[in-house]
Amino acid sequence: YLPYVSPVWTPLKFDIEGLKEVYSKFFNPLRNTYNFFCLYANVDGIDTDLCNIPYEEREEIDKWLLSKYNHLVQDVNDGFNEYDLNKVVRLLTSFVSDDLSNWYIRRNRNRFWGSTLDNSKKSVYITTYEVLLGLSKLIAPITPFISEEIYRNLTGKESVHFEIYPTCDSKLLNPELETKMALVRSLISTGRMIREEAKIKVRQPLSEALIDGKNETILKELVPLIKEELNVKEVVFASDLASYMNFTVKPNFKVVGKTLGAKVKLFTEALTKLTSEEITKLNNNEDIKVMLDNEEITVNKDMVDMRIEAKDGFNAGMDNNNFIILNVEITKDLLNEGYAREFISKVQNIRKTNDYNVADRITIKYNCDPKIKEAITSFDTYIKDETLALELIYDPNIKNPFDLNGHEINIETNKVNQK
Repeated sequence: YLPYVSPVWTPLKFDIEGLKEVYSKFFNPLRNTYNFFCLYANVDGIDTDLCNIPYEEREEIDKWLLSKYNHLVQDVNDGFNEYDLNKVVRLLTSFVSDDLSNWYIRRNRNRFWGSTLDNSKKSVYITTYEVLLGLSKLIAPITPFISEEIYRNLTGKESVHFEIYPTCDSKLLNPELETKMALVRSLISTGRMIREEAKIKVRQPLSEALIDGKNETILKELVPLIKEELNVKEVVFASDLASYMNFTVKPNFKVVGKTLGAKVKLFTEALTKLTSEEITKLNNNEDIKVMLDNEEITVNKDMVDMRIEAKDGFNAGMDNNNFIILNVEITKDLLNEGYAREFISKVQNIRKTNDYNVADRITIKYNCDPKIKEAITSFDTYIKDETLALELIYDPNIKNPFDLNGHEINIETNKVNQK
């Protein structure tokens, strides 16, 4: 807490809210990640010695985490060498919360849940194990007790404090992959903001997300990830965003006021006559030419102020000159699937409340209005697979109410005893 809040040489008054922030951003996600790993490793009877998948055969997201971890090791060592504990603790907190817990573990839950111990499952186990083990050593000087607990439980050895401090393995650094993943995360974050603005829940599927075609080469291999994170059926790389958005292009007066002088008015008029192709070029950081009083001038993106507004049926967002557009028209099939996903969420929460084991099979009884019943019936198999339900039974006598997107639904679950 102390080095997280401020540099160690700065006077500090204790603040309980700061302590809560450290717990929520570091200790809680670290322990949740560790407990998640242990839970499924024990269920699967994992021996990490038998999961040693070579680096070259691991999935791209595993290589990304190892690159981020080794960058962390490099930066933490630099921070210690500079005697800057505030920098060290901030780096560790960001990695644990944002990269490890909220992205890697959350993104790979299905790989842990997989029924077959294939190379993908072995890879996610060994990658998580290596990073948790490395983290226990990295954090040892600052959080000696939790690091000791994690290290001993992972290795069976006497103490983390007998270990050599980690150093960066430069062979595992992959800046290109980190840049690619950062772009994906930025687009996903923007897409989720679009959903919030449109008041559309993440569990409600949408038909498509449209991404600027300039990013197709970089992102095409990560389309499944984008589809899952944004809950869209298709990802389309659009070469002409003007088909989905209205652009308003005006002069950036701070930049062009001094250089163009009296010609600013002509420049304003010229911008209103730009073609969609010229606007797209500006958006892609390409220069265009315009005529001002029989003089050709070169226009770059810094010289203009570009505003966007999505056309009917679409919502658009932009971050660092990267656009993403969501088709927000919801068909009946998409609406029913959204209801089914909300139903699954309710059942999963009941499983947690009832303290079911992750592998326990259940039966589900429910009572609801015809609209929700139609959705549940339509996605019967999907619901069973996601909740480990053997039976899904409509029973008008069930009385255990929940709110499902404004509809009352009554749900009851029972664990099935299996030999």
